[in-house]
Amino acid sequence: MKMPKIEKWFINRPRRAEQVINRAEKLLRFVDVKEKQDFLEVGCGSGAVAKHLAKKYLLNVTGVDIDPEQIGLAQQSTTNIPNIRFLEVDATHLPFPDSGFDIVLSFGVMHHISNWLDALREVRRVLRPHGYFIYTDIIYPEWMANLGRLFQRRYGITTTRDLDAFIKKNGFSTIYTSPKNSLLMQHDFEAVYHSN
Repeated sequence: MKMPKIEKWFINRPRRAEQVINRAEKLLRFVDVKEKQDFLEVGCGSGAVAKHLAKKYLLNVTGVDIDPEQIGLAQQSTTNIPNIRFLEVDATHLPFPDSGFDIVLSFGVMHHISNWLDALREVRRVLRPHGYFIYTDIIYPEWMANLGRLFQRRYGITTTRDLDAFIKKNGFSTIYTSPKNSLLMQHDFEAVYHSN
């Protein structure tokens, strides 16, 4: 699902880009990053994180987003970054071969995808054995998720139990997670997983 214009305005601000880059750097401390690794950002938006990582770590970076406007923004200022590409792609149907990436990052995207489990399955499929999955998004308490699912079908509503079940079933080990215990309200959650 594409973001509403007001959310795009918020997400595309320079200050927001700086915050997301800082968050990526924080989570990359848990990853064995090596030059020339293949890196995928699912829901790359305007490409700020992808561009930063391609330049700083010399990774082969692919950024995907379903929104052509965001991909257009991401493609700007990339002529001097030969190790980056941006593609308009649906996260539930990634056009990449199995085990094609060493690191996959998804920042605040899955709640925009009603069938977010399909997107996570695609992430797992394209991630190499012993690869890293860096994930941040909104996690809902069970009561709020159950209520939300009654009224809203366009958004992905994830609970700790849903995410933990996916991680366990798909052979990931957890390297890092932020606290997951909010019984009253949704909250931002971040994690780094390692594929077995």
